[in-house]
Amino acid sequence: MWRQGAIAAGRGGRPDHGRGCGLDRVPPGGNGAGRHLRDGGRGRCRRDAEGAESRFARPSHPGVDPRRLPPHEPPAAPVPRSPAACDGGIGRFRGRCRGESASLSIATPLIDADAISAIAARLDLRAPNREALDSIAKAVAQHYDVDGDEPPFECVVDLATAVGKTYVMAAAIEYFAGQGVRNFAVITPGKTILRKTVDNFTPGHPKSLVGGMDAQPEVITSENFATPVMRAVMEDESEVKLFVFTVQALLKPETSETGRRTHKFQEGLGKAFYDHLQEQEDLIVFADEHHCYYGKAFSSAIRELVPKVLVGLTATPDKKTPTEHIIYRYPLARAIADQLVKTPVLVGRKDDLSDHVTKLRDGVRLLEAKAKAVEAYCRVSGAKAVRPMMLVVAPKIEDADRVEELLTDPGFAGGAYAETILNINSSSPEEALDSLDQVETPASKVRIIVSVGMLKEGWDVKSVYVIASLRPSISEILTEQTLGRGLRLPFGAYTGIEMLDTLEVLAHERYQELLKKANVINEAFIDYRVWMATTRRADGREVAVIERSEAISPVAGEDGSEPPVGPEPDSAVATVTSVEARTEHVEAEVVQLSAQMIPRDDVRLRVPKLVMLGVQSKFTLSDITDRDPFKRLGERLAADANGELRRVKVSARTVTGRDGLTTTHMVTSDAVDKVSSQAPLLALEEARRQLADLVLGSDAVPARATERARLAPILDDLIAGLGAKAVPVLSTNLDRVAARVIDLIQRAQKEFAPKPTYDEVVDVVEFANVRLQRPTASGDRFGKFERQAGYEGWERGMYPQAWFDSGTELTAANIFDAAAEVAFWVRLERNDCPILWSGMKTSYNPDFIVVDRSWTHYMTEIKMEKEGSTPAVLGKAEAALRWVNHVNADPKTGVAWAYLLVLESDVEAAKGSWPALKALNRT
Repeated sequence: MWRQGAIAAGRGGRPDHGRGCGLDRVPPGGNGAGRHLRDGGRGRCRRDAEGAESRFARPSHPGVDPRRLPPHEPPAAPVPRSPAACDGGIGRFRGRCRGESASLSIATPLIDADAISAIAARLDLRAPNREALDSIAKAVAQHYDVDGDEPPFECVVDLATAVGKTYVMAAAIEYFAGQGVRNFAVITPGKTILRKTVDNFTPGHPKSLVGGMDAQPEVITSENFATPVMRAVMEDESEVKLFVFTVQALLKPETSETGRRTHKFQEGLGKAFYDHLQEQEDLIVFADEHHCYYGKAFSSAIRELVPKVLVGLTATPDKKTPTEHIIYRYPLARAIADQLVKTPVLVGRKDDLSDHVTKLRDGVRLLEAKAKAVEAYCRVSGAKAVRPMMLVVAPKIEDADRVEELLTDPGFAGGAYAETILNINSSSPEEALDSLDQVETPASKVRIIVSVGMLKEGWDVKSVYVIASLRPSISEILTEQTLGRGLRLPFGAYTGIEMLDTLEVLAHERYQELLKKANVINEAFIDYRVWMATTRRADGREVAVIERSEAISPVAGEDGSEPPVGPEPDSAVATVTSVEARTEHVEAEVVQLSAQMIPRDDVRLRVPKLVMLGVQSKFTLSDITDRDPFKRLGERLAADANGELRRVKVSARTVTGRDGLTTTHMVTSDAVDKVSSQAPLLALEEARRQLADLVLGSDAVPARATERARLAPILDDLIAGLGAKAVPVLSTNLDRVAARVIDLIQRAQKEFAPKPTYDEVVDVVEFANVRLQRPTASGDRFGKFERQAGYEGWERGMYPQAWFDSGTELTAANIFDAAAEVAFWVRLERNDCPILWSGMKTSYNPDFIVVDRSWTHYMTEIKMEKEGSTPAVLGKAEAALRWVNHVNADPKTGVAWAYLLVLESDVEAAKGSWPALKALNRT
């Protein structure tokens, strides 16, 4: 079966070429029937029906093979790149030179898993964000390092709305910058997303992500690229650049006025800015809202850049997207099930009333109940105040205007909403659009937004709690563009209070009609995932393959019986219910939320509060105690010495300043086709001395004379790994070896970086936190676990109710409560006992405090088996142990503290015994 090419080598022969060539494909029977033609921008290869691969002459336009263009399209402009240049050369991001086989040896891992783990910890990535980064890294490595294919490589990440596409971009920039890439670009469909992207990568901005990044990219936009400062940045090969532009700004002048500036000759650059981007051979482009770029002009503006990698990010891929381009898919159904977004509750009336006034009154009633619940939660928890909003989706502008008239009428809700309506459509004035971006600010009075069709991409308000659709079809409501506008979590995570974790969706249809349309609703929630996995071929080489899973997520209430009035997170990603039942439920829940719980008065818990300070610590090469990575590096480089050593693009270069001091810079050097191993050989001691000079001149090593002696054993291990190949490898590739050594030193330096340190115990405070009672109470502590339930009937619990994130936590609580050795215990909530970790950027709250009869206070963490060895869990455990050490050393604490980390299997193995559970502690 003909297709555009696939990543999945190892599934039966070499994968087809042609991946990443965009949308224009040659079907069977077309021009060149039975052949796959490749447009790589630097010479192309073709694959005939028998599988033979051959080179053919470059066309007159070096960027495009005219035979691949539809008849009505002229050939694209030339891409100014040297045909003699090697395609690869960026660390592990190597690619290949002409006639050169793929460069990844059998023994080399496909990706740098340690780097991905470190990035995930620094950026505090959610699981799907990390999986997306992992898939991108594997797919790129497969294309260049295993298959040895040419640029461009194109892939798509399909990530549900509100899960964090920006985090994926930041993580990918961090990963590939660590591999030596210096040029990145984010293309956005409009100015709203552009502004948000710039904010995300601007140091000091409240929404900035760069605090967790080592790369620290310089942001270059259409507003500043022509300034002398940014010209200097663009010419600096050591700087990581992030170009952020709207797609309109990249269009050719005859297509778009906004594109004129980027295509105009810039005297400072000596070329047009667009031409400058085309010349960056390591360019990685992120196409945000990828589905927006399938028009002819937009597609050309991006793809004619011929980037090394083009990563599309979207929650709604265009139907034209080739299936094999999607390397990672995390659907909305999974995001709901994983509690990363609100759970939708689809609400329809049981009676025949379907007029707009009734629909709006239902929506406002639910909105007011939500507002009371949010207010109660913020008051008790101390969370930042949130103002719930309703989004009304109208089919036409006339309908939207009519809705605005109804809502502002003095007779509607006593005129309470007259000053709170924002009507947005294609004809809205600029002031209204500005107001839309400000609805979450304290000064905004907006409570109800009336919109025709979907709101523009990039509108990511978190406080939409009700969507009232006046459209006739349920399928139109369930599109991610509409539903996604209300899915974001206002408090960053599930609160455990159903009212605050759900999105009310009022449908046009009656309740019974919704039940009859169960198939339509289910279709909207098909849980279908895609990711890149690794496997080994028969020759032992690690390769990447695409994996898929598919399952339909059930929607509660579809069997015709009265469904639950709240969502069922363990079995359904959405609930169908009636307006009558839902209104009764939410109003009853508001009443119960007003019932506050206080701790028992017969127990007393006092918790230390600490001040944390960063400690300045000097790194030295003596801090590197594990030198095995340097020996393994030597072994890998020796294995790669096959007569024609390929140079990498990241290299170390010594620069002498005006003050006479020499420093080593990591630079992106011009790649050449081949470096002969027959070059003049250096004596081993001379090669070693030059290598030491390069390493000691880098920023990774402190400028101290004693460091040369400390470097000696590191180089000993490297040379031992090189063995008999030491002289030829160092003589012909000294800069490459230096770059690799410096990279390993920098990684070790990050591991040595000082952890958050406690200054002193400033106070020991009484634990008297008020809790909001869960509306759904359960006394069945040993039956089927219910996440939303507040479990009651405890003998040793500090509160009459406790709720849990998993059945394992409930089982552990039953162990605590039944143990005669335990005096009392408490399930902790957010900020009850925060412990800072991950460079003082993130707070960690353990699951429980268990106080036994010896009055030892055990902070206890329960984790799933698969999480037990992850960097995040181990890092939090280390932070908790430091916390314990400090509080135990302070006389004001008065009691002993300890930390327990136990896994699911430990809870099961304890067989209900508290002493046994303590003995299974993993720390």
